[in-house]
Amino acid sequence: GLAPPGAAAPTPASWDDLAGEAKAADVVVNATPVGLAGHGGTLPGLRLRRGQIAADFVYGDTAFARAAREAGARLVTGEQILVRQGALAFTLWTGRPAPEAEMAAAVARAAAPHPPTSPAPATGAGADRRGTR
Repeated sequence: GLAPPGAAAPTPASWDDLAGEAKAADVVVNATPVGLAGHGGTLPGLRLRRGQIAADFVYGDTAFARAAREAGARLVTGEQILVRQGALAFTLWTGRPAPEAEMAAAVARAAAPHPPTSPAPATGAGADRRGTR
């Protein structure tokens, strides 16, 4: 099974029981599309608490991640999960330790807000020269 010997097996909570089950659980995992681009909203009635582990498979600053931080839960972000998955895959495929610090830094750089950029003016043979002399 999924649980170590002597431990209770993990069980999914029904949507209707989400709030109560989440508050009582030691670990709460958001593996829903809530928080993805185009899937706004929150998980209904979700109440987290200090001491829980809250794992969010969605990248970015989601309502779930904010609720976990506000409650004092230990948050595992989608970016952290991505890095660990990548590190484990790297080691499995190459037999070498993964450069996890470099991988985490690359994910952090990619996730950082970037200032908007203007498209570069077209030049060269295919450039549109209408309106120029």
